[in-house]
Formats: sequence, structure tokens, C-alpha cells
Amino acid sequence: MVTEYKKTDAPAEEISLRKSAVFNLPNRITLSRLLLAIVFFVFLTYRHFNVALITFFVAVVTDWLDGYLARKWDLSTDLGRIVDPFVDKVIICGAFIIFINIAKDLIAPWMVIVIVAREFFVSSIRGFSESKGVKFASNMWGKTKMFIQSWTICAMILHYAYFENVGWAEYLVTIFMWITVVVTIGSGITYVLSAKKTLLAA
Repeated sequence: MVTEYKKTDAPAEEISLRKSAVFNLPNRITLSRLLLAIVFFVFLTYRHFNVALITFFVAVVTDWLDGYLARKWDLSTDLGRIVDPFVDKVIICGAFIIFINIAKDLIAPWMVIVIVAREFFVSSIRGFSESKGVKFASNMWGKTKMFIQSWTICAMILHYAYFENVGWAEYLVTIFMWITVVVTIGSGITYVLSAKKTLLAA
């Protein structure tokens, strides 16, 4: 009696499994947010504020959704941990950079430089920490910063869509912008302090 054995390509199956895990639903939602960011930038640049606001709101919802699904279904991956904050930074920094041209009287260029520099700096710390095998998760200050930045962007879009040249609206947006800068700097400091041991051990 001859027994037949089926040959299986274990490495190929393992690679296929990894690919399916990496490109799971939460990660696909995260990557789709990058496309939404491009659409958002186009509408914002050409002052289609209503559509820009809707697009930005959808992007914010997908930001919450991918994290929720990843936690609920235990689908967290290294790709998701890297790409998710990257896409967030693209949307936030891109929006403020575009507003330098749109809101010249409300946003000083140095404010946007501070916001963008903070994101680059924290990303560098994250990359360095993870290269040392130390996980660099977002903290409460980082999430608060993201919420306030998103709120400020929404307020600015609403201002130019419906309340342009209205004194109290300009004053309110200016206050939001200053709060955003302060919280952005503060959250950056907390990340430096949390990674102090890793940085000093280098």
C-alpha cells in the first residue's frame, strides 16, 4: 500500500497569512484615510469649505473606527501602529499649512511651524524608541492634542464657510489656535519625558 503525502508550501502559506493580517480591515480603513486627506486638501485649497468639512469629519470618524475595530477584534499590527499616527499627522499638518494662505490674518506662520516641528520631533522619538525595542504608544496628552487640533480645524472651516468677517468668530478662532499651539507643545514635552530613559540610554 502506497501512502500519498500532499506537499504543502508552509513558507508561502505563512507569507499569505501575514499579508492578510497586515492588510486587515482596520489597516485598510487607515490607508483609505490617506486618500480622504488628499481629497480634503483639494477642496480646502479651492475654498469648497462645506465639502472640505464633510470630508474632514469622515476622516475623523475613520480615525476612531480603525482603532476601535483593531482593539475589538484584536487586529493590532505594527503597520497599523506606524501608519495610523502618520496619516493623522499628514491630515493635521496639511490642513494648517493650507490655512496659512487662507487665514493670513488669523494664523501666524510660526504657529504652524511649531505644530509641524512637534509632529516631526515626536515621530523621531517614536522611531528611535521602537528601534530599541521599546513600544511608543500614544498617551492622554497626545489624544487631547489630536482632539483640540481637529476641533480648531473644524472651527476655522466653519468660520470661513459661514462667519467670515464676523468679529466674535475671528476672536474665537484665534483663541482656539493659541490653545492648539500650547497643547501641542505641552503634549510634545510629555512624550520627551516618557521616553527620557530610552533617550538617555542611547
